[in-house]
Amino acid sequence: MLNKLFFVIYVLYCLEVGVFLIVFPWMHLWEENSLLGYYPFLRVVFLNHFFRGAVSGLGVANLILGAWEIAHFQRYFKKA
Repeated sequence: MLNKLFFVIYVLYCLEVGVFLIVFPWMHLWEENSLLGYYPFLRVVFLNHFFRGAVSGLGVANLILGAWEIAHFQRYFKKA
């Protein structure tokens, strides 16, 4: 029972992080990061559309991982 609970938490974590990484780089909040104020050379990198796309690509990878885990759910919990 505990294994199934951890599995559900893991899948929800993968899906949540995936959606966050897809959406957040394209929000206005990404541009107003305080880190960019302290380190202006990072501003060029973080505001580059290719970098934002790479971060969103990691989000897509997380969504695919979550979907794969859901699709292979039965394999982990077979009765012996």
